[in-house]
Amino acid sequence: MSLSPATRARVRARIALSHALTITPMGAVIAVRNRNLAASGATRRLWGPLAGVLRHRPLTPLEEIALPDRPDVRLTVVRSRLVQLLFWYGATGYEGAETHWWRVLCAQAGRILEVGANIGYYTVQGANAAPGTPYTTVEANPEAAAIVSRNVELNGLGNVQVVQAAVVGDGAPATMQLALPDQEQYAAPTGAYLSEGAEGINDRPAGTTVTVPTRPMSELVEGVDLLKLDIEGYEATVLESVRPWLLAQRPTIVIEVLKNVPRLRKLICELRGAGYEVRAIGDTSLHAITDEQLNADVPLPRFGSRDVILVPSERLHTLTPH
Repeated sequence: MSLSPATRARVRARIALSHALTITPMGAVIAVRNRNLAASGATRRLWGPLAGVLRHRPLTPLEEIALPDRPDVRLTVVRSRLVQLLFWYGATGYEGAETHWWRVLCAQAGRILEVGANIGYYTVQGANAAPGTPYTTVEANPEAAAIVSRNVELNGLGNVQVVQAAVVGDGAPATMQLALPDQEQYAAPTGAYLSEGAEGINDRPAGTTVTVPTRPMSELVEGVDLLKLDIEGYEATVLESVRPWLLAQRPTIVIEVLKNVPRLRKLICELRGAGYEVRAIGDTSLHAITDEQLNADVPLPRFGSRDVILVPSERLHTLTPH
């Protein structure tokens, strides 16, 4: 499979726009960013479209950024869609509800495991909210994992261990191929996926792969009571490999649910039957997910997010309101 001509044209146009915008002084870029963030009503309609164009400008010569609405969170400037969006819109404007709930859960956790860190944005946010809590973060893409390490160091997060590996089930080969989607021309593409065994990613042509080491999930979960997974369709394989541990230890789980992931949906239903509550993260609140929604072959995230929280019923009270 390859990109359609229309998609290929959009990618080329985005790259050309990015190059053209480098003539815009960074001082002017920052001024537009700040005006847009402060604007409302009619003025937002003026500054918003301009920000929407300028956000494609590379952030060089900046070497690092502080989030405009959380200056205590800093990120290394790299060629990344996430860094661009966070510079322009901050934590509130980029997955604000997901970030809020991740910080809430991390602050209550005893040991945290994040699988699929990308550049480490959630790692930094979560470890910042729980500075004394052991936090293991895993990223398969070696280039992205190096960025995670830099962001951890930049924020002085001594409680974080960074592991560069693809998390897999027991018996998997020692290395696997990580596919880098053609549509994402970034240092750390958010949609990278394992070439074999992932579900729900058939619409992502990838002409480039990289060989990555693997790490069994069973080697990472000891003592963990909060787990986050965002591994592009490989979630079911990983969770199925530690099903007895899930049922015995009952960690809280934050997980991305794509369309066309029947194995993952089935596993979520099993966990609900074992006493888990399932909540979708909405823009302003959490929403209970019904059995009908779990069993339907449509995206679960109907409330502005693709992430759901699976929490043991005895700990449902820990999900305090916004």
